Amino acid sequence: MALAQRTRRPRPQLMVGLLTLSMGAASAAVVFRFAADGVTAPASSAGLWWLAGLAVLFFLTEGFTVHVRVRRGAHGINVSEFGMVVGLLTFDPVTVILLRAVAGGAGLIAVRGQRGAKLAFNVALLAVQAAVGALVFHAITPHVLAGSADGIGPRTVLATYLAMIAADVVAAVLLTAVIAVHDDPGEWRRLPAALRSTWLVVVTTTVALISFLATTEPQWTPALIGIVAVVLLLAYRAYLALGDGNAEVEQLYGFTRALDGTRGIDDLVTVVLDRARDMLRAGTAELVVAHGDELRHTRLTGSSGRPAAHLGSPGADAWLGPALLGTPVRRPPGAAGDAMAVPVAFGEHRAVLVVADSLADAGGFTEAKLRLFGALANHAGAALGRADLVDRLRREAAEKQHLALHDPLSGLPNRRHFQELLEAGLAAARAAGTGLAVLVLDLDRFKEINDALGHETGDALLREVGERLRAHVDGRGRVARFGGDEFAVLLPTDGSPGAALAAAAELAEVVEQPIAIGPLVLAARASVGGAVAPAHGDDPETLIRHADVAMYAAKESTGLRLYDSELDRNSPQRLALIADLRRAVERGEITVAYQPKVDPRTGRVVGAEALARWRHPELGSVHPDVFIPLAEHSGLIWPLTLHVLRLALDCRAEWARAGHDLHVAVNLSPNSLLDAALPELVERLLEATGNPARSLTLEITESTILADPAGSLATLERLHALGVEISIDDFGTGYSSLGRLRELPLHEVKIDKSFVQRVAEDHRDRAVVRSAVQLGHALDLRVVAEGVEDVDTYAYLAAQGCDVVQGYLLSRPLPAEEFRQWLHIHSRNVTHTFG
Repeated sequence: MALAQRTRRPRPQLMVGLLTLSMGAASAAVVFRFAADGVTAPASSAGLWWLAGLAVLFFLTEGFTVHVRVRRGAHGINVSEFGMVVGLLTFDPVTVILLRAVAGGAGLIAVRGQRGAKLAFNVALLAVQAAVGALVFHAITPHVLAGSADGIGPRTVLATYLAMIAADVVAAVLLTAVIAVHDDPGEWRRLPAALRSTWLVVVTTTVALISFLATTEPQWTPALIGIVAVVLLLAYRAYLALGDGNAEVEQLYGFTRALDGTRGIDDLVTVVLDRARDMLRAGTAELVVAHGDELRHTRLTGSSGRPAAHLGSPGADAWLGPALLGTPVRRPPGAAGDAMAVPVAFGEHRAVLVVADSLADAGGFTEAKLRLFGALANHAGAALGRADLVDRLRREAAEKQHLALHDPLSGLPNRRHFQELLEAGLAAARAAGTGLAVLVLDLDRFKEINDALGHETGDALLREVGERLRAHVDGRGRVARFGGDEFAVLLPTDGSPGAALAAAAELAEVVEQPIAIGPLVLAARASVGGAVAPAHGDDPETLIRHADVAMYAAKESTGLRLYDSELDRNSPQRLALIADLRRAVERGEITVAYQPKVDPRTGRVVGAEALARWRHPELGSVHPDVFIPLAEHSGLIWPLTLHVLRLALDCRAEWARAGHDLHVAVNLSPNSLLDAALPELVERLLEATGNPARSLTLEITESTILADPAGSLATLERLHALGVEISIDDFGTGYSSLGRLRELPLHEVKIDKSFVQRVAEDHRDRAVVRSAVQLGHALDLRVVAEGVEDVDTYAYLAAQGCDVVQGYLLSRPLPAEEFRQWLHIHSRNVTHTFG
């Protein structure tokens, strides 16, 4: 508690009261001193009228105060200083002090309405000002009054000035003290700025002296006018300095305003140089940016509207070293001319702003101008930094946009940009009533070049092909690279197929010219497919897809093709059919028909081939040649194969329970054969249906084995180990070697119907069939002939020793129930001939 009392600060009101009492006591002491010296009554001949006038002047002038602002505070000047000058020169000090306090206080009450502590302080302050002024005045000119025999001399004038300045300084100190005590302790820091406005007291004192002397002593008027002229000159110069400061502030504000906006970095540099040159009255302005060891100058000189850029020289730029390190520098006038340089930082750049060749009326480059230049550089650096950042972001955005729309290898438009160009081209063609051709090119055997010569050579080939195509259609169309070795070309045409084919032929010829890549000379070949608008589509996606379809068809034919709906495997109708097929497989709507297989020597049924059938709810029966390829290309072939296998084995089990020990054959697709899970699934189905493995024959084609010989062989060997029989379907139409066939775990070969159907008429087909039967038997394989449709063929095959036949002569493929009926009837009427 005691510590709190010791550290508690006195209340501001108490401090102000003590200060007021001190001021009053000091003033009273001065009055008593002058009274003790006997200077107590007016000595002027003016008498009581002057005294009354002075009192009225003190009373009225306290209401008229001029405030000169000094940072956060203000310095007050009132015309009561006129009264002080008159009083000091006319009356004794005691009268002046008392009259100033009493009449001034009355004015504060009446004019300003002051009361209480504030009134007391201000009255005390008026008394102190008067006392200090009287002390200084009479210390220099003791007991000198205007009405004395000596009159007013230079010493009296000097005493008047010093008295008024001293009174003003004391008032400033006391006002600062009361503000510091009552409001802000930091007010003492602003006292020097307040004291610098004391020159205004000199002005008012001079005016007061002139007024008094012009009234009492006319002989002093010329001298006083000279003094006034000097004072006014000094005041005018101060005003000009203040005006220059304000002008600099205005110019700096205008400079920052000029830097605002969304200009690019180049335009902003021009504005900075132009404004800096004008504000600092220079003939030349430069921005010098360090790039490694080089200094790049951007100079604005003369009346040129745009700056020029050049590289500096080490000798001429040596004086810029301090500025580049962060210190402003001036170059004095000389052979190279005067100049200033200040550092400016924007982004990661080290740079310097330079002005040179000050104009004749500018007075040279001073320290003040160097400071102003530094302020300009700070604002310029901030603006240039923002502009540099914006420019970088714009460049990055432009680069990203370019990369998003162009192929990075060739620089050509990519697929996305090509679609945009095609959209615009289609709109223009519709407006003009013309046509448009979209041509898609694919390099043949490009993978072989890439694999044999390396990716660098392949990339160089792609770039050269792209450049050739671009040069060929330059001004007429656009070229794009879709990726890999595929390019696309957009060409306006008359819309005819002939024009599109002619353009495709020209492109192919351009590509097929020899291409030199280093020491190599390559011969490229392209397959070109085209689509024409509006005949083949009127939107970018359709035209590109149709041109792509034509290109793949071109690869399989002459190398040039236009789109034809017959070529399109991905038409909307086909895609819809795939969706319907998927639903049919999932719902088990695919059925199986069975075509009997007969021993031609005995006529006995030995098995049946299971064939998938699909009846579409709207399209009716869909041929296997249509939906089987759809299943292969859409990933449905595996679930479809399992579905057929399950149904076929179920039926085969029913046949066995009815006394018909037959085998059932099911076709396998290439994808199914390459599935490592196939043997295990087959084994599970055989166990689930209760069929022996020998009762299932899986038919594969030669092309299925050639797709992946190693993988196919592994799966076939696992199936063979289960006891499942393997048959080569469409034998004679593939390209497998006899040696490879000998290595496969086969049980059966099936002669393709293309050889069987004309065997009764064509001796060449008879030779092929006879050789196939002999070869199959030589390899210990069962030989099956399909496509038997007449008695003569049946008889020939029986004579040649063919083991099994099937075909329409025996029966068409039958649904499961009909096949059971056919099997029941046929088992009771077995014959060696059919007809």
